[in-house]
This record gives sequence, structure tokens and C-alpha cells, in this order.
Amino acid sequence: QGVKSAEILIYGDIGESWYGDSVLAKDFVKDIAALDAENITVRINSFGGSVSDGIAIHNSIKRHPAATTVVIDGIAASIASLIAMAGDTVEMAENALLMIHAPWGYASGNSADMREFADMLDTWAQAMATSYASKTGKSQEDMLALLTDGEDHWYTAAEALDQGFVDTTIQAIPMAA
Repeated sequence: QGVKSAEILIYGDIGESWYGDSVLAKDFVKDIAALDAENITVRINSFGGSVSDGIAIHNSIKRHPAATTVVIDGIAASIASLIAMAGDTVEMAENALLMIHAPWGYASGNSADMREFADMLDTWAQAMATSYASKTGKSQEDMLALLTDGEDHWYTAAEALDQGFVDTTIQAIPMAA
């Protein structure tokens, strides 16, 4: 017998991290798949991290049969912003921040290696653009433009709502037990 509702926190870095709290796709995907709940709330406060872990986490939220609500509690930046797009409903605290930018990373090697790495980053951006487009209803080309101009695009809750990244903004109000 399943529970009516469950809550999951994505607080910290996405993927392996040297800096403390990490949310690993291999754990998250198993944990959410094991949840037998009608409603799942996923709360996010993360500056991002691994693109591959983030895409896997996003997809595990999308495929869960529960009604899913993603709440951006503090910040959803970089790949954490992509995870946020997975919710059936996306809520954002009125004082929270959303940031979207091009995938990036570190590479070493010769010029051929660097060109190959740049091509891989462009391919990741194309893949990520599909999720932002799906959420906002904007074209994949428009979303790809955000992911390839080299800028960090910061949104307040009101701006994220206006651009279609979130469905509603919420105040931090006490919850009744």
C-alpha cells in the first residue's frame, strides 16, 4: 500500500562533489523509482553539477507515475534548473533564483581533443534545450540560443514565471501539520 505523498530534497551538488552534499543520479533514480506515492514534491536548492547526472534525475522525475511538483526553494542553477523543468507543476519561492547557461567543463589534451570536447558541449546543449522547450512551450531554437550564447541567464521568480519556466510563485508561509 503506497503513501499519499512524499518529499525529496535536492539540496547540494548534482553528481560527485568535493564540496559536501551531493545528489547522485544512481541513488536518486533508485530512490524515486521505489516511491509508491500518489504525489511527490521535489525541493531544489542547488548550484548544479554533472550534466549527465542531472539529465538522468530529470528523466526519473518525468517518468514517475505520481503527480510531481518541483519547488525551487532557494536556487536552481545550471543543471539543477533543468531538473526543475521535470515537474508536472513547477513552483518557485518568490525570493528564489533560477539560472540557465551553457554546459561547461574541463578538458585536457591537444587541439583535436579540445575541438571534440567543444562539440560534445554543443551536443549536450542541444539535448538540454529539448527539456527547457518542453516546459516553456518555446521553440527548441530559442532555448538553444540561451544555452549557446556563453551568458549566465539569471531569473527572479517573477521573471521565471513570465518566461514560462515555472507555473507559479509562492510565498514562504508556515505549513499546517
